[in-house]
Amino acid sequence: MHIPDVIPLMILPNATLFPDALLPLHIFEPRYRRMLSDVLGSHRMFGVALRQSVAGKESPMPIVGVGMVRVCIDAKDGTSNLLLMGVARVECLGAEKYRPYRLERVRVMESSGEDSPEIESLRDRLMDLIEKRLELGTEGLSPRMIPSALFNQKQALSDKGMADTMSEVGADMMKLIDNASGLADYTAATFLRNPFERQIVLSSIDVPTRLNRAAAFLAAEIDLNS
Repeated sequence: MHIPDVIPLMILPNATLFPDALLPLHIFEPRYRRMLSDVLGSHRMFGVALRQSVAGKESPMPIVGVGMVRVCIDAKDGTSNLLLMGVARVECLGAEKYRPYRLERVRVMESSGEDSPEIESLRDRLMDLIEKRLELGTEGLSPRMIPSALFNQKQALSDKGMADTMSEVGADMMKLIDNASGLADYTAATFLRNPFERQIVLSSIDVPTRLNRAAAFLAAEIDLNS
């Protein structure tokens, strides 16, 4: 899939978009309503960036997720509810313009290290941690992102539906993910509540590093919940 060199960018305080994950969004600000109208008339893609803590500025983190609008439902008041499917990690290179919404120059970041010899052991460790986390129950998780494979299976996509799906399928959800980098992304998107921890995983281009970081953060979540 071709990612444009310049994309619209939505900067949010808590959201992180991973490749092959679905992010529900409610679009209500006038600038983003204009942005949505424009992207639906073209390539249907825009980026979602976690906001940096910079006083007086709306600055994006340097690595963000680009997504494609899969479903969009307009309300009578002009707002919209949509599902954005992540398609790539990109590096922000600077704003092309700021109004009526931010257009960002970007470069696609390809994952590296997928064939490293330690991948299998790191993947197995992470899968064990996911099973331990699921043993603690899914109440209160209500993940905002799920593997796109579930979307293809037409599972329920509301917050309650996602939580119910996780309860029913449990660790079998891991079998829907066929690569180590995707497993790390799924772990961060589903189980990590701290947006800056999710951002660290998103920003990890080297897959063994991504797996290690996802595992460390998940282990801390397990300790906290147990």
